[in-house]
Amino acid sequence: MDINKLYNQISEIINGNDNFLIITHTYPDGDSLGSQIALYKLLYRLKKNVVAVCNSELPYQYKFLPYFNKIKKDLGEINISGKEYICFCLDCADENRMNIDFKVLKDSAKYIINIDHHNKNTNFGDINIVDTKKSATSEILYELIDRYYRKLLDHEIALGIYVGILTDTGKFQYNNTNYAVHKVVSDLMKFNLSPSEIYRNIYENESLVRFKLIQLIFQRIEYVKSCGLIYSYVLEKDFKKLNLPYSAQDGVIELLRSVEMVRVAALIKQTGRNCFKISLRTSDSDIDLFKIASNFKGGGHRMASAYSDTGSLRTVINNLKKSIKENI
Repeated sequence: MDINKLYNQISEIINGNDNFLIITHTYPDGDSLGSQIALYKLLYRLKKNVVAVCNSELPYQYKFLPYFNKIKKDLGEINISGKEYICFCLDCADENRMNIDFKVLKDSAKYIINIDHHNKNTNFGDINIVDTKKSATSEILYELIDRYYRKLLDHEIALGIYVGILTDTGKFQYNNTNYAVHKVVSDLMKFNLSPSEIYRNIYENESLVRFKLIQLIFQRIEYVKSCGLIYSYVLEKDFKKLNLPYSAQDGVIELLRSVEMVRVAALIKQTGRNCFKISLRTSDSDIDLFKIASNFKGGGHRMASAYSDTGSLRTVINNLKKSIKENI
């Protein structure tokens, strides 16, 4: 269906229904949370019944966002049966990224609306707006709001969208930062946003003990000269020992990426027994990290992707090295 018709269809569904559920992926980032909160505020202003859900720890770096404390942990905290929710799934390339019982969700939802910008989205929704040319899911949401709900666009909605775009463009440095992105941001600035305050909240508001975690990660750095790979890892016991949440590792991958002569940076993060999540970054436009992540059923973008792997740490590291060497 034509994307303009899809936007119109979503607007009609919003206007014609009362109960809404907004879900985003586990281990959320600035785009997933920013778009979720922006949509939450829009529906709230429309006097709808709305619930936001994210089935994992929320990164503390975004606790300054409005309605952050309104986000529920899982569907068990709410009663979705019999209410015919309209369910928005934001920033999820597939239904598994939400870590919920999708069958229960599908049986309870009147419509599932999938809004995303990732490659290889599985189009799991009843309605799918997947625009890979957009820098962020938040940018897609902005287009919907700008078209149909311009008069409702306020400071809090603009803040959520701005945070989504800021973080998914890597602070406006990735190659998805284009004319359209700056045009959107220019418009958002009309709503009394403070870029310096937002930046400080996300990137310059860390506890001293977090730097002990960074120290551990830096001590474990390895460099594979043959393919320009730099990598390190962080374990569950590291978080427990320092009494830090999983999100304390956010941003460390960017420090690894900044090292001279590095083509690919990888941070391996333990999420459970023999379970790891691997984040990948590059500044080399000739490298396609999405292709590498796809080999492990992961996803993302050309210059920033992630995937999960299982086995011992040694096995996961060897799999990473092999995949990088085969694809570069």
